Amino acid sequence: MTGEKTDRPGRLRRSRVALTLYFRRLLSPPLPGDGLLLFGFLEGVVGWGLSWAFSRNPGLAPFGLVQSIVAVWIVLTAGIVFFGVTYTSPTVRRNRVWLIWGGLNVAATVVNVGALVGVVPPAVERYAYWHPWLAAIGIGYLITALYNWESPQIRQQERVVYAVTGVATLGLLAGSLGPLRAFVTLNIFAIGAVVHLVPIGHDVLADAALIARRQ
Repeated sequence: MTGEKTDRPGRLRRSRVALTLYFRRLLSPPLPGDGLLLFGFLEGVVGWGLSWAFSRNPGLAPFGLVQSIVAVWIVLTAGIVFFGVTYTSPTVRRNRVWLIWGGLNVAATVVNVGALVGVVPPAVERYAYWHPWLAAIGIGYLITALYNWESPQIRQQERVVYAVTGVATLGLLAGSLGPLRAFVTLNIFAIGAVVHLVPIGHDVLADAALIARRQ
């Protein structure tokens, strides 16, 4: 016990160094999978944060409320796709889950733009803005949880978090078409932030905690 207490400052120092190197590696090209995951987390913070800020104070929106929110997600989606194609390792670029996520993000953005320019049928236009993003998040996390189930790249605990989030997100999407319509509509940016960020944050922090414990 005394030895453990004596070595605690050394372990803390080694953990701090290991975590610094870990996060530096995540942000250094070519990005590993967790590096792109971290950029996805930052995308969610900026996207849902600005969307919420514009909705609370429309005067902050430079192009009109809806147009500004869509513009934010166009820029962020283009950015994450650009990073994914240009700055990741070849194994990440070939990973099917990342390709599916890229496709889902682009599809949601295309639906948003289609609604803005008037090519979406008027009967479904009201469902063409945040609904596609909940669908993309829900489907994306379910695929992440279930794909290549035996692979050790994603631990079982992380798969459970992804699966639960995917099911919950699709449940909220379904509920928003019926009894939960008012609740989801009024809180969509907070809901979007939670379902987008919690699984990614859990994944990155779980890896960081494992690295720290090994020191």
